[in-house]
This record gives sequence, C-alpha cells and structure tokens, in this order.
Amino acid sequence: MIRPTVVDVARRAGVGRSTVSNVLRGTGRVSEATRARVLAAAHELEYVPNAAARRLRGAATGTIGVHLPENPSVSAYYMEFLFGVLDHAVRHDRDVTVLTGTRRPRVDGLILSDAHPAEPLLDPRTNGDIPVVTCEDVAGHRPDGVVWADHGAALTTLLDELGAARPALLVPAETTDWAARLSSAYRAWCAAHGAPELLARIDWIPTVPGLEAAVRSLDGFDALVCGPVDSAAMLLPALRPRLAEGLLLACATDSTACALTDPPITAIDQNPRLAGRRCAELLDGLLAGTAEPGTRVEVPLRLVHRASTARH
Repeated sequence: MIRPTVVDVARRAGVGRSTVSNVLRGTGRVSEATRARVLAAAHELEYVPNAAARRLRGAATGTIGVHLPENPSVSAYYMEFLFGVLDHAVRHDRDVTVLTGTRRPRVDGLILSDAHPAEPLLDPRTNGDIPVVTCEDVAGHRPDGVVWADHGAALTTLLDELGAARPALLVPAETTDWAARLSSAYRAWCAAHGAPELLARIDWIPTVPGLEAAVRSLDGFDALVCGPVDSAAMLLPALRPRLAEGLLLACATDSTACALTDPPITAIDQNPRLAGRRCAELLDGLLAGTAEPGTRVEVPLRLVHRASTARH
C-alpha cells in the first residue's frame, strides 16, 4: 500500500503543501476553517507524518537553496537573478546554496527559476516537503509561492511598436512559462494583425550556428525578435547587411550586450535582479508564516528602446 503524502492531503483539502505542514506543526497563520479541513483530510487519508522528516524540518539551517536551469553561468539573466537573491539574503543573515543536483537539499526552502514541469525538486518526495517558490509558473504544479511577469503583454507591446507586417520570433520549446507566454502572445498578435506565423525553435542556451540555422528556416520576415538573453547580439554580425536594408531586430531579454552593440538592440528588461529579490522575500515570508501559501508576486517589465528598431 502506498502511503499518502502531504501533497495528497493538500489536494484533498484544497490547499497548498505548506498550509498542510503549518497545520500539522501548529505554526503559521491558518484560519480555523482551513485547519479543520486539513485535519479532516489527513484523517480521511490516514496520513501519518514522517517523524524523522519532521524533526529535520524543525531544525532550521539558515540556508535557502536556489536551483537554476542548466549552464546558468553562460546567461547574464541568471547571474543577475542570483544576485537579487543574495541582496535579500545578506540583509537577513541567510546563506544561499546554489543547487546543481537533484538530491534532497539540506536547506529551509527552495527557489526555482524557469523550472520545467518534470523538475525533480518540485516533488515533495525529493525536496523533503519544504516551502518552494518558483520564478514563473510551472505547468501541473502548485508551488507555495510564485513570482511571475507578464511576458506576453510585454512582447505584444514590442510587436506593436516595431510596426512590422511580418515579424518573426525565435524562442525555445514551450516547456517553461516564459517560452509558452511568448509563443502564445506571438500567435495571438499574428492572428489579430493578419500576419503569418514565422516562428522557429532554438535551444534554451543558443549557439551562433543554431541561431543562424533558425533564421535560414524562416522566409520573408521584416522584423526579428529573439527570445533568450544575448541571442539578438549573437546574430547581429550575420544580420548586419539586412539591418542596413531596413530589417528590425529586437530581443525579448535585455542584457549589457544589447546596449553595447552597434547598433544597440531594443529589448524587454526582464528585471532579473528584482525577480530574484522578490523570490527570496516571498520564501522568507512563507518560512516565517507572514505570507500566505499560494501568494503570487508580479515583477514589472519594461521596453528599452534602442536604435535597432528605428525605420530607416
């Protein structure tokens, strides 16, 4: 017989995992109605907490874990995101551990950025049922807290301001919320403006050959929006002759490279440092019981106008 887990109790009671944990430990701010619902669900499922795990959770380590996508060191976005987490940690006397594996982490809580639905650390059986905050939503999961941004609205604004009749989009597969929001907004924009869908898939951490191959697979575009950080700058040498003829180039993720290229590249400022800081703040609130499980915090985005989108 498979033993019920905290996730099973949470689903039965219609609450988050951390709410169940708070009720069973007698901590946090939980209404009496919610407490009664959780206890009833635990009784119906004959849920028995793991005493060893409960003792482990009770011994705070003073450390939070951060899990980033593969090869984060090649992406300026993830480095800035991590610095944002550190900004908060330093001010609140916390240590930060960057997790590179999928073993059960010895931390008080987890921050996951751009997690895929199959990420093992989203599973309570792997993460030890500690509070989890994700940067962006994760399909099929209900983390204890979510820090998110309206990437679709930002891309729509960018496409409107480009004013192109046949814009193309280079974006990774829709396995993350960011890529899914970009792809959905692009399709909606094309449908609303009677434009063809010129969308090509690229790697999450793209290479110049991969980007150039994706461009060759598209035909007849008068503007190109590249998704991942630095991808537009990486393509600039190959596209320079077409830029002189009027091609518009933009990036969905701003970086120093976008500002320093010649011409500089218009981009969407994803505010990664603020996103990292908001994730750390929310996780601390969940650990202290001052934030409600299921809390969502939005990070504002802005369009940074530069010369590469100017019509000649």
